[in-house]
Amino acid sequence: MERTPDDLKSLDPEEINEMEELRIDELNKAGIDEGDVLDKANKDLNTWQSYFNENIVRGKDDMNFVLRDQWTAVERSEFTRLFKPAMTFNKLYDATKKIVGEQRKNKPDLIVRSLTGKATQEQINLRADLVRTISYQSQNDLVYQTAFKSALMMGYGAFQVCLDYEAPKSFNRIIRYDIVTDPTMCSWDPTATKPHKGDGNWCSRRYIFTRDEFFATYPYVVNPISFVDPYMLLDFQWQTRDTICICDQFKKEWFPLIIYKLSNGEVVTDYEWEKREKKFEDNREFVKDNIIGEIIAREIPTIVDRRQTQDYKIMHYRMIRDMIIDFSEWPSRQLPIPFVDGDSYYVEGRQYTKSFIHEARDAQKSLNYARSEQMAELKNRRREQWIATPDNIIGYEQQWRNPELQMGALMAKPDPKTGQMPIKSPAWEISQGLFVAAQSSTQDLREILGFSENEQMQGRDISGKARRERKMEGSMSSYVFFDNLNQAIEQGGRIVNDLLPYVIGEDERHMMVSRKNGQSEAVVLNQKMGEKVVNEVNGGEYDVEIDTGPSFAVQKDTALEFLAQTIQAFPQAFPLIADLWAANLDVQFMPLIKERLKNLVPPDILAKEEGKEPPPKQPNPEQMMMQMQMEEKKAEIQNKMQKLQLDAERLKLEHAELLLKAQQIQSDTQLNIYDHELNLEKARVTHGLDHKNSEQNFNAQIAKILADIHRDEMKAEKSKNTP
Repeated sequence: MERTPDDLKSLDPEEINEMEELRIDELNKAGIDEGDVLDKANKDLNTWQSYFNENIVRGKDDMNFVLRDQWTAVERSEFTRLFKPAMTFNKLYDATKKIVGEQRKNKPDLIVRSLTGKATQEQINLRADLVRTISYQSQNDLVYQTAFKSALMMGYGAFQVCLDYEAPKSFNRIIRYDIVTDPTMCSWDPTATKPHKGDGNWCSRRYIFTRDEFFATYPYVVNPISFVDPYMLLDFQWQTRDTICICDQFKKEWFPLIIYKLSNGEVVTDYEWEKREKKFEDNREFVKDNIIGEIIAREIPTIVDRRQTQDYKIMHYRMIRDMIIDFSEWPSRQLPIPFVDGDSYYVEGRQYTKSFIHEARDAQKSLNYARSEQMAELKNRRREQWIATPDNIIGYEQQWRNPELQMGALMAKPDPKTGQMPIKSPAWEISQGLFVAAQSSTQDLREILGFSENEQMQGRDISGKARRERKMEGSMSSYVFFDNLNQAIEQGGRIVNDLLPYVIGEDERHMMVSRKNGQSEAVVLNQKMGEKVVNEVNGGEYDVEIDTGPSFAVQKDTALEFLAQTIQAFPQAFPLIADLWAANLDVQFMPLIKERLKNLVPPDILAKEEGKEPPPKQPNPEQMMMQMQMEEKKAEIQNKMQKLQLDAERLKLEHAELLLKAQQIQSDTQLNIYDHELNLEKARVTHGLDHKNSEQNFNAQIAKILADIHRDEMKAEKSKNTP
């Protein structure tokens, strides 16, 4: 029978017991002593509170001064006793907001580099795109802004890199940046020395869960007790009723290690070498007494060096006061909660942090005092407007009761003794010393915050270089805070790079990645194309470097000055840089101006920047007109050439016809001569034949006659001889 959502709200006792037994079995299999882990976690937290408590208290006081109230209870009661207003003219918050806005605009770009040089550029680009995609999906602008604001106001901040799932019903893991709104809920190893504290041995963070959310996530925990510290009972009593506090601790667990250097250049641990050695022995046994065995034996590496070293793994424990409710091995060699330092210094091994506004608090209080005294003088000033005697207003007492409300003239009489009329009192003047004190306090604020030249020289210079120098000087006052934030951002990039192979895995996975040009593209990670794997996120050794420059305002001024000089020197280049020029303007309609001027930029340049195919070039009207004229002239020339060619062909044809006629006439003449000669020859032959025939006939007739004569003579002779 299928269970409904209402049935899932509560579990049977047997199911709860099974889950609890499974939790204990998992702890035993991992060799984790629950009591020891909880005890060490409490000791670590107490160590941090003892080490960093002064900074926490001072940071809370600074943030309260900037955001909530700049007067103490004693000061307010004293002003109330003296009937003076306690005025607040907060100039620190405005300066802080401007620096935070500067950071929000000056977006960092993380560059991925290969430490060993074995990774291809495609692999490096893929990792950079994935880091950029994770940053975009996690809204890192807001994450960094929150941490930076805490560093400016409190002296330190933090953010966290988390592992999560794409959806509640998905097994695909994702990397997510998490905002830390209250850095006092985080703790780090006091022995860490780097600004981001990534070199420490542990870090932790306490979360607040509602009871419903907690029981839905951990239904096998029947009676949870919040993981609290002494300071929480004092400051967060409201959280102990309908909410539960849990603690996530990430701790490096160190262990000794022996490593071997092999003859083929590899470095392996003793455990890895034992596995390889066993495999080598199996191979030798399988091909012993064989030529192949000799070849394999020669290829087996040998140990050339040995060294004792150490290594660690990071364990993630999720705890309440008396129970480890979840644990796992953190799949990265980096602690996931970077510390965002403000401005720190060390004395006798102890770190002291300082907010951006800490040194300006006294100047701000001095300004509040001076302006409050001004307001007190205005509030408590004398109200009389006229100096007169009772005899001056006899009969006109009603008009002089409220002279400022009197319409028209005020009636009065001369004093009978002095003859004087009422005299108008001069306006009440506030002490000029209070104005000098307020102005001096304002100047002190500017100097302490580092913006004295930025304000004092305003309007005196007009050159772009001078303006840029002023802004550069103002930015240098907060340079340490920007630099510490950038180091924390770099550390966040290292954590993400370590987690990428674990999150992506070895199976094919479809993802949308953000390219450097701002375009999104669908890719298939670990795509198998035959025997080749494309877009593979391999392990390797990588590092992350942040690409930053001067402050955003300084960069914009530099860009505008360069673009202005370029346009002045070469006005024809304006269409090529029109959108870039508009993008650096600090005006309200900058996006609209940029989009409209973008139409002036050649389409092929825009297509190249966006990674698209360049469109076919469209000539301008003048070029089209010139081209049409050239086409017409070309067509006219071609027509004339065709006409000349036709005329030449016609002349050739006429010449050929004349030659043909001449040849025909000559042929006819020769034919007639031949016929005549043929007739003559025929006649001659015919005549010769006739003559010959006549001669032959004549000779035949002569022969016949002679034959007849001879026959007759023979007959006569014969008859003579016959008796």
